[in-house]
Order: sequence, then C-alpha cells, then structure tokens
Amino acid sequence: MALFLLTYGYNDADARAAHREEHVAYLNKLKDEGRLAVAGPYEDQTGGAIVLIADDQAGAETIVAGDPYTKNDVTKDRYLRQWKVTVGSV
Repeated sequence: MALFLLTYGYNDADARAAHREEHVAYLNKLKDEGRLAVAGPYEDQTGGAIVLIADDQAGAETIVAGDPYTKNDVTKDRYLRQWKVTVGSV
C-alpha cells in the first residue's frame, strides 16, 4: 500500500454545499475501509487536500473517480500523485 496526495480547488460554492454531505459520507466510508488517512478543506475554503491509501496510481484514481465531488464537477485542478512520508506518520 502507498500514500497518494490529492489536492484540488472548488468550482462553485453552491455545488460544493449541495454535495458536501454525500462527499463527507464517501470519505468516512473510505476511512472505515482503511483507504483514507486524512482529508479536509484549506482554511480559506478555496480547495482541499486528501491523503489516500491505495495499491497504485490506478487504484487511487479509482477512489477519486468515485467521490461525489468528482462525479458532480465540484472540484477543479485536481492533482493526484504518490506521496512518500519521510518524517512522522499518517
């Protein structure tokens, strides 16, 4: 298993609000399944970051594709890449 860092911005505040409950439920499901380490918005609410746990890039991309924010075009400028933690733990 590897860690993957997803960063993104928001397209529209109304769309974000409309799909937030569904998005958070999806993230909680991932956490329960051991496929999510941490997630949350930036303090200024312009976007967010998620640390995923997956076997490979394709697996991480599948997780991102299943997110209601992705499905409903709430996020923009998504950037997903494998992340290696050198100090600390997740």
